[in-house]
Amino acid sequence: MSAIHDRAAPEAASPPAPGPARWRPLRRTGFGAGLARLVLLTLAGLVLAGIVHIVAVLMIPVLSERDATSAYLGLGVGGKAELVSGPNAAPGLPTPLEADNSAVMAVCGYDLASGPMRVVARAGALPLGLTLHRRGGGVIYAITDRAAIRGVVEFLVMTEAQLDERVARDEEGQTSRELRIVSDTAQGLIVARVLAPLPSDRGDAEALATGVACGLAD
Repeated sequence: MSAIHDRAAPEAASPPAPGPARWRPLRRTGFGAGLARLVLLTLAGLVLAGIVHIVAVLMIPVLSERDATSAYLGLGVGGKAELVSGPNAAPGLPTPLEADNSAVMAVCGYDLASGPMRVVARAGALPLGLTLHRRGGGVIYAITDRAAIRGVVEFLVMTEAQLDERVARDEEGQTSRELRIVSDTAQGLIVARVLAPLPSDRGDAEALATGVACGLAD
């Protein structure tokens, strides 16, 4: 026999017996780590937003007592609007959200429990606007000095019931020319806003804003 046949052919190596499975953590790529970080930040943001929302809901009764209407309702008791913006504003008042350096704001608070309120504003060289705000937020009516008649803007603020009473008092067949505005809340604010484009205009703007008269209608 040949030498090849004299040598026994080597046996094929058998595969090793399977051992206990081992878990090997996968390495996170840069993209995977960034995605996980984004998910965690998103979840944290949602949780924080939920907490803020719950706190805001719980604080509503407190904030409602400190809103601008509550703070400003006592203004104008002397029959004239009072400044709420600028260095000459009454101390301790909250700054209006829409306040800016190019305008002057003055406020009259009203309570229609005592009767309708008459508002009279005289037009001047600077643009003047008046807005009627209900208590709790929201604008009921707005008017500018462009609607002035003989240089005067004048209107009455009243409830629906007071309007009915006033209409009943009108002479039969005669239409009243006075502007009557119905407020759906008994309390609210009359806000006078006067533009002052230049710093030198501020004095005139304050005089115009605080010249707005507000008092009980006859």
